[in-house]
Amino acid sequence: MIRIFLRATLSVALSFCGTIALAESKSTKSETYQDLIDKAYNLMLQKDRQQALTILSNALRKENKPQAIAEIKKTMSEIGHVFFSDKSQSTYETSVSLRKTEPLQALAKMQEAARIEPDNFDIVNELARLLLAKNDCSAAQELLMKQLKMVPFDEELNLSNGQSLACQGKWREFQAIYDLQVLKKSSLLKFWYPLEIERQLFLKNSAKALENLSTLSKSDPKYPEIPYWTWKIDEALQKKNHQEALKYVMVCKNISANQYRQYMMDPWLCRRTSEVDTELKGMNGTTQ
Repeated sequence: MIRIFLRATLSVALSFCGTIALAESKSTKSETYQDLIDKAYNLMLQKDRQQALTILSNALRKENKPQAIAEIKKTMSEIGHVFFSDKSQSTYETSVSLRKTEPLQALAKMQEAARIEPDNFDIVNELARLLLAKNDCSAAQELLMKQLKMVPFDEELNLSNGQSLACQGKWREFQAIYDLQVLKKSSLLKFWYPLEIERQLFLKNSAKALENLSTLSKSDPKYPEIPYWTWKIDEALQKKNHQEALKYVMVCKNISANQYRQYMMDPWLCRRTSEVDTELKGMNGTTQ
């Protein structure tokens, strides 16, 4: 997850911008993409995120040089994730700290942060995840699409959108996005695998689900949801697997705050323990 704070960004932006004034006018033809990046940083310093992103979005549509495209995209993502307000940042952090034990309070706090900075990508993503955790799938997607229209390439926004599509069972639309992430080897790929496992189980393709689970286990064997999906695949194969079900419950019961934060891009992280508990009791298992 990208973390950039305004004070840190300020010095970087100034080094790029120098003494450029917003009032200074240049003809569109004479402006290079670096000039437009400088303008965007100046606008960022004035806390005008939308205008900064609009300038860069327009520049991106006109560019065909790979280096320029890469630099513009990087700048857009940086500006999208900057916290402009200490209040919004602290409210965001409070929400994150409440997420595991008090999800409704966490949601209220994140909504408060969103009222301060409605276009901050970190806030938008976490608010979407909290909505998904309470099964408010369409509201989460609506929130995300407002940002994706401006920055359709942001990895975390795309992941959250994929999660919202999975939540709604829109598997055809999900697959189109997922295939793109696999092709470009997203840095967040491990968070896509549980969604693809769920899709394959929906398609009753247990072998493919198992293949994706194996890939996830190799990429991050400590992912807390692995025992859950192992259990679900075995269930689809009509195998009883009390051990993995119990393991999931215990992993989630003992997960530390640091571990939880490490995997919090998964909206359903340790949210399925009640489901597993109920199934275990029905199979004469135990969660004690």
